[in-house]
Amino acid sequence: MLILLAVSCTAWGQSFGRVVAIGGHSSDLALDEGRGALYVANFTANRVDVVTLATGRVDTSFNVASQPSSLALSPGATHLVVGHYGNFANPGAPRNALTVIDLESHSRRTFALADPPLGVAFGIDGRALVVTSGQFILFDPVIGTMQVIDTIAGVTAKTLPQPPANFPTEIVGASVAAARDGMQIFGVTDTILFRYDLNTRTVYSAGYVAEPELGPRAISVADDGSIYLAGWALFDRRGMLAQFPNPSGLLDIGSHAIDSQRGVIYAQIPEKVESADDPGGAPPPSNTISGPPVFMVLDADNLTVRERLRLPENLSGKGVLSEDGSTMYALSESGVVILPVGARDSVPRLAADREDLVFRASFCNQGVLTQEITIFDPSGGSTPFRLSSSIDGVRFSQTEGSTPATIQVSIDPAAFQNLRGTAVAQLNIASPSAVNILKPVRLLVNLQDPDQRGTFVNVPGRLVDLVADPVRLRFFVLRQDTNEVLVFDGGNYRHITTLRTGNTPTSMAITFDRRYLLVGNDNSQIANVYDLETLEQQAPIRFPFGHYPRWLASSGRAILGASRVAGPTHTIDRVDFFARTATQLPTLGVYENTIDINTAMVASGNGSSILVAQADGHLLLYNANADTFTISRKPADSLAGAIAASNFDQFVVGNLLLNASLVPYGRLDSTVGLTSGFAFVDDYGFRTGAPEAGGSGIIQRVHLDTAAGIASTRLVESPVQGVEGAAFTRTVAVLVDRSAIVNLTTSGFTVLSWNYDAAVAIPRITRVTNAADRTHPVAPGGLIVVEGRDLSAVNLATQEMPLPMALGESCLTVNGLPVPMLMVSPSEINAQLPFQAEGNVTMVLRTPGGVSDNFNLTILPTAPSIFRSELAPGFTAPLVLRTANWQVVTASNPVRQNDELTIYLTGMGKVTPEVPAGQPAPGNPVPTVLTPPNVELAGRALEVLFAGLVPDQIGVYEIKVKVPWGIPRGMSQPLKINQGSYSTTVPVRVVE
Repeated sequence: MLILLAVSCTAWGQSFGRVVAIGGHSSDLALDEGRGALYVANFTANRVDVVTLATGRVDTSFNVASQPSSLALSPGATHLVVGHYGNFANPGAPRNALTVIDLESHSRRTFALADPPLGVAFGIDGRALVVTSGQFILFDPVIGTMQVIDTIAGVTAKTLPQPPANFPTEIVGASVAAARDGMQIFGVTDTILFRYDLNTRTVYSAGYVAEPELGPRAISVADDGSIYLAGWALFDRRGMLAQFPNPSGLLDIGSHAIDSQRGVIYAQIPEKVESADDPGGAPPPSNTISGPPVFMVLDADNLTVRERLRLPENLSGKGVLSEDGSTMYALSESGVVILPVGARDSVPRLAADREDLVFRASFCNQGVLTQEITIFDPSGGSTPFRLSSSIDGVRFSQTEGSTPATIQVSIDPAAFQNLRGTAVAQLNIASPSAVNILKPVRLLVNLQDPDQRGTFVNVPGRLVDLVADPVRLRFFVLRQDTNEVLVFDGGNYRHITTLRTGNTPTSMAITFDRRYLLVGNDNSQIANVYDLETLEQQAPIRFPFGHYPRWLASSGRAILGASRVAGPTHTIDRVDFFARTATQLPTLGVYENTIDINTAMVASGNGSSILVAQADGHLLLYNANADTFTISRKPADSLAGAIAASNFDQFVVGNLLLNASLVPYGRLDSTVGLTSGFAFVDDYGFRTGAPEAGGSGIIQRVHLDTAAGIASTRLVESPVQGVEGAAFTRTVAVLVDRSAIVNLTTSGFTVLSWNYDAAVAIPRITRVTNAADRTHPVAPGGLIVVEGRDLSAVNLATQEMPLPMALGESCLTVNGLPVPMLMVSPSEINAQLPFQAEGNVTMVLRTPGGVSDNFNLTILPTAPSIFRSELAPGFTAPLVLRTANWQVVTASNPVRQNDELTIYLTGMGKVTPEVPAGQPAPGNPVPTVLTPPNVELAGRALEVLFAGLVPDQIGVYEIKVKVPWGIPRGMSQPLKINQGSYSTTVPVRVVE
């Protein structure tokens, strides 16, 4: 199918989709792929327009009775049923009716209705469910019979005429659609949601209240009816799964469709426009949305946005997908928009290979800092782009170009000379021809003084909560913008896995038995559950209809949730974990169950209590022994900041230190600012804060008896602060083995050693070897291991690309050149030698403890060393692979005649084209070594097919060779590599 694009005149870029104007207001549509036609109900022109799919034009129309408002195509596409919303008030006469169009003969029959029809849809049995303002009717289009199967209460139909600028979706106020298998029909009105089950011939309906209104007034159904989307809310049969954040509630703007085959939802759901006079969000006037129309591609389980595309105009009602899911047809302001959703990969788009660019100025690297970012078109095309930055001091190797392009982004630290911490800026990427809207890349510029402690690990996104596993050496970071829990290893701080959550996750809690992780969500009426042993998702906890569990806490007696409720009163709910349900508590002991919308809760580690803090200044305490709320106080007009509970009946909220009765007995040092995070440890605590925005942040040990801060220490960057609507923060976590303290900070998370404030010893280097076989010869660009004492305060491995020049508060130089580092620990550093380093050199390590003594070593031009692979505990083999099976050569997988071998090494020296140290090797062109190697096996020369760097790796080389016929056999034949004046040999088994 042709890709249809419409050029937007209001934004720098193109739009996705083609508009078909029908000369009236469209109210419903039905797709007839067999005839290559789309039927569009033209509400105001009293006709059904027929759009030819091949051309995207209205080629003919069916003239019908007045106000055609709904359409349904019968199974087999023999009949088209049209509902007429003719609810005219006196002095007019009602004209409510159904029209049946025989699509073979084009004959028409009209049937009067007592009430205005709100929608119509066919089941697989060939009968249409007609929903009126008073009844559910089964209609047979062949014989014209109607059977009332249920009645409707509480639905009020608008009368005609209506004031100008009211549109069909606003007037009718309903939408009905069937699952693709035809076994279920779903619908939504202003007051009820309903489902018709063909197996039982039963209608299941429930009243609802929504704020804002459940708009757009459209309904979409999964192929099997397992989920459906009504307005801005996603449901399954048990309740709401997720909703779009901050919806406007406009009935006449937006549309959506569920693609069950691809597991995605296509939608336009406009966001609420905040009123300048009413920051809480006064209802906007009709047809008002924030910004240009945006089409979203979302995950079908939790509405995570995958992609945003520009629309040529606003959609305005029902959307349907073609059978193969390649095209979406949606009602729009002009009539219909045709969206080639299956061909998104072929239209011009922009993407970047990085979400964040991190610039670290260290003791070893005070010059201009440079990072690379690749701009590309996922479709593989050449798409023009333009770059800009939100701050001064940023330079680009090019500001305009076409994809694909690798851009060097440089930061001059002199432009940030007054900064001590991390500055955040944006790299904006725009295009005159791309249809998508690309999120800005975050620029993070960090400058620090020698007294600042901690090493930050970059984690992109909006991070809102941090929890350490009390039993296992790992911790969890909640990323809200992508609806994920990020799981990290507490030993090396590497990312282990990602867990999907509901929409807009806000907090985490671990059950008292230490077996499950719970996640509360601001836009899902469920709490997610994960098994902490397997890290697998379990069945969620269903909260009462309209309850969104924002914060959770687990005591030894109860699991409680602080819920935002769709109504005037927000509540605390109690969880039945085994039934996976929650119920609203009737009271909170002797107190009413009503809380502030901005409420947080946390349990003590021993399970004895749960502290509840509210932004309006109120506090509550749940006692597990009494199984009720025993204390309520209001120590301040408002509360914000950290929230924590100890095992010794002491609590922290913001800067207040509270006793067992929630009476403040101490106030924390105000020079640290508002407490961002607090963690109780035995009889003291760790506390973080930020005295000034964008500064370095401070961590203190706090003496709990006196509330005195001990040994205030500056952090490498500022901890995360609360924002409007999320005033409470949890940004400090102590690992279970007490090896480190993890802090949620500007760039991701920052790790501090347990004794971060102790006197630091001067580092000492004792040995330097290559990282392949751990022998002394090393070469430019090779991977090395630096051994010694007090080399770093923490164990830390990085996944940043390119490699940082400072890691774990340590930085290494060779003759003054910064050395990129992969891993640091107190006794060992893994790094890559700069390609410029050669000959007799001096290595120096700088840490907060001071500067090491000079370590002199010789860097040879070439020193090839083959990596070892541990095949079993205590058994290693050279990393020589047979390409026939890509297995390591061993006694059981010997070299054979005419084999091709791939040998992985380090230390092969300089390459062409040059690759900066710390950068992954490119794949096109692949860098080759300047000094070709000679390879022998059993004294016979092997043909060298390639020798150079491994693409996407740092400091790793490979040699590809061909084994000739007639090679001598043996259990331990020497495989020798000569390069320049250095050689290395490993034994391998050779057979015929």
